Amino acid sequence: MGLLLLAGLGPSTAAVGAGSALTIERALSLSEEYAPLQRELQAEVELAESRALEASLWPNPRLNLSQERFSADGSETTQRFYSLSQEFDLSGQRGLRTRAARARAEGVRRGNTWTRLEHRARVRERFFVVLAQRRRVAALQESLERLDRVAGIVAERRRAGAASGYDQRRLEREGAALRAQLRQARAERARAWSALRALLPESASLPEKVAGTLRPGEVASLARYREALNRRADLRRLQAEARAAGLSRRAANRAWIPDPTVGLGYTTVDQPGAEGGGPLLELAFPMPVFDRGQAQAAAASARQTRAEARYRRLLEQARARVGGLWRQTRELDEATTEFRQQALAKSREVTEIAETAYRAGELGILELLDAYRGQLDARLRALEMARAARASWIDLVRTAGSRP
Repeated sequence: MGLLLLAGLGPSTAAVGAGSALTIERALSLSEEYAPLQRELQAEVELAESRALEASLWPNPRLNLSQERFSADGSETTQRFYSLSQEFDLSGQRGLRTRAARARAEGVRRGNTWTRLEHRARVRERFFVVLAQRRRVAALQESLERLDRVAGIVAERRRAGAASGYDQRRLEREGAALRAQLRQARAERARAWSALRALLPESASLPEKVAGTLRPGEVASLARYREALNRRADLRRLQAEARAAGLSRRAANRAWIPDPTVGLGYTTVDQPGAEGGGPLLELAFPMPVFDRGQAQAAAASARQTRAEARYRRLLEQARARVGGLWRQTRELDEATTEFRQQALAKSREVTEIAETAYRAGELGILELLDAYRGQLDARLRALEMARAARASWIDLVRTAGSRP
């Protein structure tokens, strides 16, 4: 437990002040309420659904009104036509286009799911950068406080005539370097916090601190991550796009089948001394002589091929990347544990020995400061190793398309 506290990586550190600190669970919950992203994604779905609705609608009927007036044998004749016509889908293109538009809408929803997963991954990344920077600041502050205690030891030894002014000035220089390093770490922590804050609702009231464990979460089996790739949202979006393109191609291939327009109406004839009228029937067919949907079919076929090829390429790349990230995460996590158990413990022992030896006059100030620097470097390296392991785990989960 002492080693865990020294490294600032253990569960007990995360529990301190957890009630008043921002946790990763709370940050992810707030990210779901990030209004600009949610409105954008909702608008994309509504746009895709409107296109599907548009594709499903029948063409509007046409009301035709016309009048003809002509003279024959010195008399004028007026003929009027009133008809209502409607185009009918005998080829089935409208149904296929509707299904294609709905498939594209489903692809948009899959894409939105992927966008949300990426947003969650970015929140995770930035949260743990903030957490690592906070631990770094804490480590530097503790090192500076330790130097202040050593200053008391040096002053005590100077009064006893066992230390020189060089010891004091060397210690002051070390303290100045540490204070500069601490200010830089605080600036980096502020920047990391701003980057995290940008992904959360602007109206959310957030505490000043974050709490959590830097070490990665549970690393499942490689087979489980590879199996999750079959459900990865962006890959399923490409499948939906390929399905939609296939339906569009089928619709275009039916363009040679003419869709008739049927009209029903009434016609009247008005001439001097007589008038009459009767029912009117109209039947019109387009003549697919030049445009038989060749261009539309070729374009849809190309879109289908592109979506299928992109799906295969991304799937193969993701499988290879998942394998590499899985091994990297396990290695980094094991290396972090080993380093914390060995190097940190030895650094602490060396520091205690150096302090005792300096008090006894067996070591100089340079050796003592070297021991302090070694302990600080070991602690900072442990933090960086844990952060790298966590970043690798986040990338692994994101690449697999999981939602931890």
